[in-house]
Amino acid sequence: MVKTFAKFYRFIFKYKIAFSIFIVTLVASGILENLSPYLLKLLVDNAGKGNFGVLFGLLLGLVGMRVVSNLIDALSYYLGDKVQIPAARDARIAVFKKIQDLDFAFHVNKNTGSLISAFKRGDGAFFNLFMNFHHEVLKTVVSLGVVLFFFSRINPAILLIMLGLFIINIIVMALLIKFNLKTRKELNESEDRISGIITDNLINYETVKFFAQEKEEENRLRTEYKDWFTKIWKFSNSFRLMDVSIGTLSNFGLFLILAFMVRMLSKQQIGLGDFVMVSSFVSGFYYRFFGLFFQFRNIAKSFIDLEKYFLILDDEIIVKDPESSKTIESIRGKIEFVDAGFNYPGNKRKVLDKVNLIVEPGQSIAFVGRSGAGKTTMVKMILRFYDLTCGKILLDGVDIREMKKSYLRSFMGVVPQEPVLFNNTIGFNIGYGNKDVSIGSIRAAAKLANLDKFIEQLPEKYETQVGERGIKLSGGQKQRLAIARAILINPKILIFDEATSNLDSESEDLVQKALWKTAANRTVFIIAHRFSTIRRANKIVVMDKGKIVETGTHQELLKMDKGIYRKLWELQAKGKLDKDNGGLMTTV
Repeated sequence: MVKTFAKFYRFIFKYKIAFSIFIVTLVASGILENLSPYLLKLLVDNAGKGNFGVLFGLLLGLVGMRVVSNLIDALSYYLGDKVQIPAARDARIAVFKKIQDLDFAFHVNKNTGSLISAFKRGDGAFFNLFMNFHHEVLKTVVSLGVVLFFFSRINPAILLIMLGLFIINIIVMALLIKFNLKTRKELNESEDRISGIITDNLINYETVKFFAQEKEEENRLRTEYKDWFTKIWKFSNSFRLMDVSIGTLSNFGLFLILAFMVRMLSKQQIGLGDFVMVSSFVSGFYYRFFGLFFQFRNIAKSFIDLEKYFLILDDEIIVKDPESSKTIESIRGKIEFVDAGFNYPGNKRKVLDKVNLIVEPGQSIAFVGRSGAGKTTMVKMILRFYDLTCGKILLDGVDIREMKKSYLRSFMGVVPQEPVLFNNTIGFNIGYGNKDVSIGSIRAAAKLANLDKFIEQLPEKYETQVGERGIKLSGGQKQRLAIARAILINPKILIFDEATSNLDSESEDLVQKALWKTAANRTVFIIAHRFSTIRRANKIVVMDKGKIVETGTHQELLKMDKGIYRKLWELQAKGKLDKDNGGLMTTV
């Protein structure tokens, strides 16, 4: 709880002066709101003495105080907004930035639906907690202070009774809220699972349609709602328990104080004005206190939502930027793997095992091997999606762990196996890596990737919306757009991870020509199953069980009688012969 409030006020205290003015105004408003019972006492006392001339002045004072109190109260809300709006913005940006900074491993394992829910609930909770905690809790504390001050002037016994009852109420409330928070956490977890199912379904709706699983998806959601139904009833009933408990205690406390005052009045130990004042104070305070209790429902809910929201800030960045980073004056693109070893966190199996490899500037390297051999992991290491378990990777002689990740990746253009596009225009997606790019450069990149003719046929051309994750484009079109996007940033190092896997033969041939044309003066890494893509590489690296087992050109590797590369080549060649006879080509 303390950590959550500390984070909350870290954003609030960025605006210390504005927040201080807000608090002073809020306290002034709370004091003025609670002075009415004292003025009523003066009215009753003066009326009983027949001082009717004074009464008119007191009435004007009472009305004037209420008007001023209302104005100051409105001002306090305005000043509060001047703090909470920019603070909430800062919090959302901070959480968003942290998610951006978190490692590849975090994003691989994240639940998008749950993360979106945390964002939505957390942002709303920031506003709700600020409003309820300050305007309700702080004003109640001010109200209690005013009440205790005037009670102490009448009889210390009333002050002790009032203070004792308040403490008892707070203890009971704290226990009930603790139970309420527990049920809210359980409900949030259930709601996150439901949100995850819905988000997963919306993202993968094509797969649902392909396999006619609409009913199964509905049943999956219905099953999850069974747990949600139990959790929401438990959460809801926690409020009923709070209502009965605090309501009973509050009414008992009100009765006890008023009974004590009646006894004192009957013994003429206090005047009628004092009785009216205490009755008004107690009634008003308990009305506010009971209202605060109801607000604690929102405060409890907001706190739980905010706690999960801020927990994102506690996620550890495993692949860290160095405190003192290095840069390279003129990048050449030489990559060296030196005794490189890696196993994924929590998994003892070595994905890379003492790999040694030198890639000269401008050289093209193709990684080949069976699934799970370590090809894609090599690329992930170069990009610092993970850090090596042992050994090192050098870029132009500098350990890449000594460079900032963003700096390192600024030299690299990547074409992934499954490109994911932003829900924006074709032009936006092609030019994403370079914010200052011209439309001419975008067109040139599209032409190089064999995408320009397709785009020019569209009614809105480069302003055409691609849809969520690029759903309006075919797999081959998305692949070529990703190639154009990578080419556009003019990288020194190009990485193609199955870049031609979704293309037809004609497009593949054109893109390969573009690939090798753009490879000039660049270091190129290629992962491909189709040997037509990799046979032109300067060096082909064959991997097996995390180790480099064969290295050479296409022709050199084919001469190895029992080599893995030759075996894979023969399998694919056989698949091609089958295709020519009406069968399907085998990809290995």
